[in-house]
Amino acid sequence: MKYLNIILLVFSFSFFSCDNKEVKNFKPTTKLDLILKNEKLSKAYYDFRLSNIPLSTELAKQKAFIDFVDATNEDGLLLLTECENSIVRCIAFKALVEKDYPKIREILFKHENDNEYIENLRGHCIRMKESVRLYMLEQLSPYSNSASRFNKIEYDKIREEFWKD
Repeated sequence: MKYLNIILLVFSFSFFSCDNKEVKNFKPTTKLDLILKNEKLSKAYYDFRLSNIPLSTELAKQKAFIDFVDATNEDGLLLLTECENSIVRCIAFKALVEKDYPKIREILFKHENDNEYIENLRGHCIRMKESVRLYMLEQLSPYSNSASRFNKIEYDKIREEFWKD
């Protein structure tokens, strides 16, 4: 009986002491074709995508992107952040940043485990692969023009957390 108690004690200790934190990857909730049934959003999206502008650090300066931001509303962009296409999620997030969407940080943290990789053009010739979550975080860096940008201490802490997984 004594041994059984020891075994149960050890088992229960190991069970409760384990970190049962399960990392859940972001799961898109909406297909792009369903989102684009909204004619106004669909037109703005296709006008922008026909320009075939790559995801880049210069995206906010591109006329086609500026027109896209102007032609879309926050509700449509929020839907696009749930799209199965990772590039579309990033473009929509960037557009929300440009619109100074007040709950942009909530959207960022919703994508905290969005580990799908995208290709981002840095400068004119460097192509980098990075996760959606890190792309989104970068849009709120202390050096961004966003009204919702993080200060350096907040940004470094969040970036460290995002890199842990």
